[in-house]
Amino acid sequence: MPDALETNLPRYHHFVLLLWEERDATGMHVTWRFSLQDSQKEERIGFKSMKELSAYLNKWMEIPSEET
Repeated sequence: MPDALETNLPRYHHFVLLLWEERDATGMHVTWRFSLQDSQKEERIGFKSMKELSAYLNKWMEIPSEET
């Protein structure tokens, strides 16, 4: 269990954001894709849109620090 001093520290977390452009057979832009690599858990999560990425991060920020 964290002591009182630890619970007053700001919450920091490190993600590596990868983004890439998908193109069709003619080389025209189709869409952007995204993934986050969680540096603490060594897991990667993919997203089909900025909206999905944003929703994930908003939900993640609502989780108490002790559970992340």
